[in-house]
Amino acid sequence: MAFCPSCGSTVGPNDTFCGSCGRQLNASPSTDKSRTISPAAPNAAVPSQTFQGQPPPSQFKYCQVCGHMDPAGVVYCQQCGSNQFGPNPPARIQRPAGVTILGIVQIILSVVDFFVVLFLSSVIALFAPGIAILLLAISLLPLFFAIAFLTGRNWGRILMMIGAVLELFAIPIGTIIGIIILYYLTRPRVVAYFKQPR
Repeated sequence: MAFCPSCGSTVGPNDTFCGSCGRQLNASPSTDKSRTISPAAPNAAVPSQTFQGQPPPSQFKYCQVCGHMDPAGVVYCQQCGSNQFGPNPPARIQRPAGVTILGIVQIILSVVDFFVVLFLSSVIALFAPGIAILLLAISLLPLFFAIAFLTGRNWGRILMMIGAVLELFAIPIGTIIGIIILYYLTRPRVVAYFKQPR
């Protein structure tokens, strides 16, 4: 088991934040043998886990930001770093601000694209009305996907990530934007928001 570089507390291999001091654990757990302890050590931290079955015993509490189940002794959530805990899972994880911003931007861009296609389709309709109708239908898909993303559908998040991967090829600005979007959409709190029951 590894140690927090800030306070020295033991941390689990999947912990993103130290449960004692809240420091973000960016690096993978240490493999330095001088800093490892056996699993049977008395002060070893309780491994973090996610609640999926019956209500947990009283030695656990729930992060009210991301819904993660943490050991009762920690001060900060090992998943998102929040210090807001409760005895029960949050009724609903609120939509992160970044999701709102990405969703609104995507809706605006989709509407602009639709009107551009609408103008082009009016010209194409003179020669090939079937193609014009098809183009209009295809231009509405990004708007549909953006609304699904904004309303918290996990498949909307997956489609947004696919779009971000395609954006990586638009070097250099698209690459930067794609990396930022991919990083953000894989953050624990964002994933928890999209995966919560609807």
